Amino acid sequence: MNAKMTKSCLLAVANMFEEKKEELSSYDAVIGDGDHGITMARGAKAAKAKLTEMEEATCRDYFKIYGRTLVSTLGGAMGPLFGSIFLELSKAVKGKEAVDAASFAQGFENAMNKVMELGGAKPGDKTMVDAMAMAVDAMNEAVTAGDSLVEILEKGAKGAKEGMEATIPMIANRGRSRYAQEKAIGHQDAGATSIAYLLETLTIALKEEISHE
Repeated sequence: MNAKMTKSCLLAVANMFEEKKEELSSYDAVIGDGDHGITMARGAKAAKAKLTEMEEATCRDYFKIYGRTLVSTLGGAMGPLFGSIFLELSKAVKGKEAVDAASFAQGFENAMNKVMELGGAKPGDKTMVDAMAMAVDAMNEAVTAGDSLVEILEKGAKGAKEGMEATIPMIANRGRSRYAQEKAIGHQDAGATSIAYLLETLTIALKEEISHE
């Protein structure tokens, strides 16, 4: 995935978060404070504006700008949590002209570790980490098998979706939803849903970019 593709894929992610605003907020309304989708859309809109006005840059630059914009725009806990995903990806592709499978998988795993460090969540706590953990496992297996970037994204997206679905029967131990206790059972976590949509959108966008080459 070269720099031009990276920019296009990140713009697709920004558009997705704007489109999914109401849906993501509806999940959060049940077990959180109901503003997850609105907050993600606000960050996406700001990141999209920054990316659009950028001159030609590197893959690392595009990831870094997206991440930094989320940190500064989202505020609270969500800024550093979601911003770190793109910031860790930017570090993983430092000095590279294109994003390869191994770099993306490593960057995403580093992001998961950062999210766990910042938020204190672990798999099983009904948070975005549940989707990230299953995505990381799937991606690492795919890298070991020698899969392409598209293939690891596809498998990572599938893993994230399974992780998201696994949050439905859980009682939350972290985040605002922990206050809901048993009321949270039967509802998927909004943050985990965002991770699943993020990887799914990247997969679709990269496939489209490749088909236009």
